[in-house]
Amino acid sequence: MIMPALSADRPCVPGRFLSPPLQAARFMLMTVLLCCTTVWLQAQQIAVDDAADADRLAKLYKDDNVICKSSYHYYTFDKGVNALNDKVVVVQEDAELEFMALKKFAGITYPEFYNRFIRLKTFKKAVKVNTKFITSERSGIDRAVTDENIFFDDSRVQYYPIRFSDKGNIARVTVKKEYTDAKYLTRLFFSAPYPVSEQVFEFRVPTWLTIDFKTFNFEGSKVERKETKKGGYTNYVFILKDIPASKGEYKQMGKAYTEPHIVIQVKSFESKGDVLKGFDQTADVYNWNNRLYKMAENDPAKLKATLARITANAPTEVDKIKAIYYWVQDKVRYIAYEDGYSGYIPSSAQDVLTNKYGDCKGMANLLTEFLKLAGFDAHFTWIGTRALPYSQSLPALCVNNHAITTLYYKGKEYFLDATEKYVPFGENAYRIQGKEAMVANGDKFDIKKVPMTTGDEHKIFTKADFSLANDLLSGKIQVTLTGNERKDFHQMYQDLPNTSREKFLNGYLEFDNDNVQASNVKTSDLNNRDIPIQISGNVELANYVQVIAGDKYVNLDFFPKTLSRYMPDEKRKSGYDFDYVLSFEDEFSLTIPSGKFADIPEKLELKFDGYEFRGQYVVTGNKIVLKKYLVLKNSTIPQSDFANWKKFLESIKSFSSYFFSITSK
Repeated sequence: MIMPALSADRPCVPGRFLSPPLQAARFMLMTVLLCCTTVWLQAQQIAVDDAADADRLAKLYKDDNVICKSSYHYYTFDKGVNALNDKVVVVQEDAELEFMALKKFAGITYPEFYNRFIRLKTFKKAVKVNTKFITSERSGIDRAVTDENIFFDDSRVQYYPIRFSDKGNIARVTVKKEYTDAKYLTRLFFSAPYPVSEQVFEFRVPTWLTIDFKTFNFEGSKVERKETKKGGYTNYVFILKDIPASKGEYKQMGKAYTEPHIVIQVKSFESKGDVLKGFDQTADVYNWNNRLYKMAENDPAKLKATLARITANAPTEVDKIKAIYYWVQDKVRYIAYEDGYSGYIPSSAQDVLTNKYGDCKGMANLLTEFLKLAGFDAHFTWIGTRALPYSQSLPALCVNNHAITTLYYKGKEYFLDATEKYVPFGENAYRIQGKEAMVANGDKFDIKKVPMTTGDEHKIFTKADFSLANDLLSGKIQVTLTGNERKDFHQMYQDLPNTSREKFLNGYLEFDNDNVQASNVKTSDLNNRDIPIQISGNVELANYVQVIAGDKYVNLDFFPKTLSRYMPDEKRKSGYDFDYVLSFEDEFSLTIPSGKFADIPEKLELKFDGYEFRGQYVVTGNKIVLKKYLVLKNSTIPQSDFANWKKFLESIKSFSSYFFSITSK
């Protein structure tokens, strides 16, 4: 699968197609490093100015224990040769960061990540005693960045645990790194997991190098930019001050959409009188990607026997496409492989077939070769997921972090993602919708956009009919799932052992509610991913009828969707990103033996840009019907829309919690 090309808190290594498990592992590692406690620094003598500064900053950043007073990164450029024997630009980064404790017994762990393309040459820690810094003789702790979901990953981390005994203590970290090819210095973010008083990025660019700095989310951020020329060099400096800590929040929007950052673009450079291309145009990125793709050295002849078995019982062309697509989804296990250029070069189609595993590039390669061998117009394709805001017009490796197959069939494009288990042919995972795809076509390429879908195409439709007897609600219920809701269900259900599936299905109709009891549960054909999922059964609801002075009070909305997790509080800094669009449509009825309905709430209609709700009770004789419809048309709720979003959620909550009465009067 995929993700944004590496932790946004450091330069990414885009193009290596990192998986969600790998990113999660790295995020968890960062969290552990920032939270772990190890050896405390001995009490240090604190300069008077530092103590006063700590008091001032502690008032500004009350929720933080440590602040980075200064973060300075200096980049210089030289000429070199990469592992493919290409002439390239190499980059050296010299960084110095100074941390101050804002509270007694504060601490932080500072990590530096590296791999075969980014060499960590110097990494030192020093502590300030009065006015002098004393450098530690200990090296940073070195660890691999790999979890059990990753087959191999050459990324590593060194880190220093820094623990302060007193408020006002200061420590300094110095770093020297080398990027063996400037392609891998792509993005620089100003923010960090801790507040930063001043973040400085400086680039010393020689005259033989043509470089550009693409800026994102600078509006309103007060980034200061300077440019000076001297002695055959141009110095570019970017400065941002008083940056709050970038802290993880539930379902938050990606940093690349909201926080200021720079994408570095090496366009060209001179070497011995020749002008050599970097990434100046989109075609330059394609040529680089395609060159590595060709290095997979596919051998279609080794696929023929398996392909014949896969398509043996497929009478039509569409049946053949489905058989091939679903076979790769089902039979090839996704694993990430990140090791040097093998993190960029797809595994050969024959190797993926033999091993029955591969990363997104390997799986896309096998699927593409199968389809081509079967006579279809299929193409290997690079794409960025919705975690990345960039278009293919930006010539940089951080644009694409995923690989799929594009199929041209009967005048239409199909975007086939083999890593998306149980996605039917003709549907696309939401994470690539709206994104531009770079489609390989020999020495040329096509840019195609994956179409967007609406919330109504990803629906949970629930219909329930109840009757009231002896203060107990009982009846039949049916849930229908389409689109990504169907895919998500399959991914959960199909991974369960057979012994756990019945319990899972019962729990699905009971909505994790102890007052609901499901029985006689039946489903549609769960081996067919092409059709909507239907789950039906009988349910009984206890404790849903209250009797007061002879009247009965009933809340028919017995399983309102929990929205409290999406209610922003005053501390919420970022908008929400649900990573999906969807709709809920509910129709619940209740039939009573006698009496009449009273105190029916008014119809509720809410319509905002991006989300809507309709709710209404309809009474016909001894039957009441509740109809509800909620749609999320956009996957994101920006912070600027929080006032409307809160009103929306509060109104739905009030409507859903209403008790109408049944009276005999």
